[in-house]
Amino acid sequence: MSIVGRVWKFGDGVCGDDGIIQFSRINDLGSYDEPALKAMCFELVNPDFPKQVVAGDLVVAGHTFAHHSHPHVCVALKASGIAAVVVESCDSGFVRKALNIGLPVVTCPGVTGLVQPFETLEVDLEKGEVRHPASGANLPVRPFSERMLGIVAAGGLIPFLKLQYSARAT
Repeated sequence: MSIVGRVWKFGDGVCGDDGIIQFSRINDLGSYDEPALKAMCFELVNPDFPKQVVAGDLVVAGHTFAHHSHPHVCVALKASGIAAVVVESCDSGFVRKALNIGLPVVTCPGVTGLVQPFETLEVDLEKGEVRHPASGANLPVRPFSERMLGIVAAGGLIPFLKLQYSARAT
């Protein structure tokens, strides 16, 4: 499974709760107001992001990305149309929360030195490679397991489990 997209690049230490979204503006923690989350996504870091992001774009960021994140952070990214997140480092909880909604997050040391904003980047989840077509450079990443690929393809854990259950029921 390969994802190719335009890069939105961010630096180190972008906080999930006060950078990617504004957690203090969320009124109901039990629900996900996707239009509101999309409208605030990266608004504090790059005010142009909510207006200019398009479906299929990628986020590339530095170390300690999305720290202190709640599931709303992942929903905001996915609602914005982000196809994948490629970071120098992040919390494993963020990776799991994102995968639960079908958003792949890849840890790729060296990626911020490889790519510039709005360039094209390719992420091959199955092979475990991040490719920069402009330079021809490839960086190795940990490949996704068959189950992880299935979750991404299904659009999240719940749709994946529904598919698994319906296949067993027939």
